[in-house]
Amino acid sequence: MSAPAVSPPPAATRTAPAARGHLWRGILWLGWRQHRWQLIGAAVTTLALLAWMAVNAADLQSALDLCHGPDCSKAVADDRLARIRHAADIAGYQLNLVVLLPAMFGMFIGVPLLAREYEQRTLLLAWSQDISPRQWLFGKLAVLGTVVGGLAAVLSAECLHVAGLVHLADRRSLFEGTLYQAGGWLPLTLALGWGMFGVAVGAGLRRLLPAFVAVLGAFGARTMLMEQLRPHLMDPVTRTIQLGAEHGQGLDPFAPVADELLLDGGKAPFVDAAGALHPYNEVMGQWCGAVPDGRTAAFTACLQEHGLTGIQQSLQPASRLGTFHLIENGLNLGLFVVSLAVTWWLVRRARTTV
Repeated sequence: MSAPAVSPPPAATRTAPAARGHLWRGILWLGWRQHRWQLIGAAVTTLALLAWMAVNAADLQSALDLCHGPDCSKAVADDRLARIRHAADIAGYQLNLVVLLPAMFGMFIGVPLLAREYEQRTLLLAWSQDISPRQWLFGKLAVLGTVVGGLAAVLSAECLHVAGLVHLADRRSLFEGTLYQAGGWLPLTLALGWGMFGVAVGAGLRRLLPAFVAVLGAFGARTMLMEQLRPHLMDPVTRTIQLGAEHGQGLDPFAPVADELLLDGGKAPFVDAAGALHPYNEVMGQWCGAVPDGRTAAFTACLQEHGLTGIQQSLQPASRLGTFHLIENGLNLGLFVVSLAVTWWLVRRARTTV
């Protein structure tokens, strides 16, 4: 007895996986075709900045290699010191540009993704075809996110190198301003977070110019807010520096420094022998402010005459630098997730018919 014949599955079932793969390839290709000039422009700009940073970093490294030990400032010629300072200044300008790049990604790559489509009224045509809004959105984001993420990752790696060289050259703490924001892979997470934020703002405002202004204003506000919030991400550590013979001595500009973040702005309170605190303004305004130079032995003697034995500082120690970067990277990725959710919600609510 022969086995019953098994009928083949319907053609639609057999070709569904292949059709889906073809559809996604088409979406990705469409995303590239529509945004290729933005992405090419971002790639050229980023790679040019990267090459400039690499050349200057090599020059700064070669100048620093001439310096060995605490007697470096005496051992090398003045032109070598000038070369180090010049290269460090250029590196500072480069890092400032990197800090601004996430806002540029948000404005010129993120915002146009939906805002331009709304202004040109092309979304109704795109979403009325076989492509669903969800497929259209995630296909576009896959193209833009891959390019932006790749460029930002390469730039972040070079920023780590450059920030370390600037730290060695001019003894600035890695907690300080631009060096901090250019380190710890922050350029990568900032680019992803603010690129997605630009998409969400464009989806909400549906106009290019207002969305540009909103993203730029929000990024500026974020920068100022984090400068105020950053020193308090963790409870500070308090230490007392005793006044002694070493106080007031000059510092070798090439000696290693502790990567600390001082919270008192250079106006730490003074401590007397009983442990009582005396505000900086009181001491400098009433007692020892007339001493010409606060780093001289005369200034130290003035403090000791008033029974002051030390200075109490509040600070974030160098060991917390990685933790601070981790916290801010988490905030940036949180912005990415929230912006993605808001964008998807706005897309789902958008009308797909006239």
